[in-house]
Amino acid sequence: MKRYCRNTDFSEIGTSGQEMLSKSRAVIVGVGALGGVIATNLARAGIGKITLCDNDTIDIHNLQRQILYDEGDVGSQKLTTAVDNLRDMNSEIKIEGIQEHLNAKNASRIIGSSDIVIDGTDKMEPRYIMNRYCVEKGIPYVYGGVLASYGMTFNIVPDATPCLECVFPKTKEFDKLPTCSEIGIVNTVPMIIGSIQATEAIKILIGANYSKELIIYDVWIHSFDKVPIKKREDCCVCG
Repeated sequence: MKRYCRNTDFSEIGTSGQEMLSKSRAVIVGVGALGGVIATNLARAGIGKITLCDNDTIDIHNLQRQILYDEGDVGSQKLTTAVDNLRDMNSEIKIEGIQEHLNAKNASRIIGSSDIVIDGTDKMEPRYIMNRYCVEKGIPYVYGGVLASYGMTFNIVPDATPCLECVFPKTKEFDKLPTCSEIGIVNTVPMIIGSIQATEAIKILIGANYSKELIIYDVWIHSFDKVPIKKREDCCVCG
């Protein structure tokens, strides 16, 4: 346990919490800006098995914010590079890569009976798929999204919190929302939101008190908001 002594010295985690982390399996969908931060934090924290799901290649503009990749990786598959780099960070845990985009057909095979699912994607459709699957199977899901100078995250814990569709009811209007390629992103935002997501995942995995509110942070003006969310009675997923 010497490797994780700074975790175990922290009373809220302790030796028992670290042992729980070592026996846990986390699935991270997307290993770009958010996913790279989440995966790095969880690998270094000693999560026993981490499954990564992604099917994109590394572009030069990714290097501005995606911490798992360097100049020599441009043109390579994100998944292969991410798996190799994470294994170099921590050879004591299992890192599994699935080179696919998550969809309704492969969600069961990719997520399976994992202990937690963490959102590192930048599209709403796979988020809705993760949300529905996790609610149905009783698996905690940590949502995260970033854009421009702000980001947000929310824990979906079946039977304990509202789900993603309570916060963002599914609508075609999401196809019209701006993206990072249109209005940009401050590169520190994914670092902050991804770290919050990883922290919340650790708390959920060890049974600690996790956030039950939508967390919104704007790095440019330093505004931090915690928004209470109520379950929608007409929600088609958890209502």
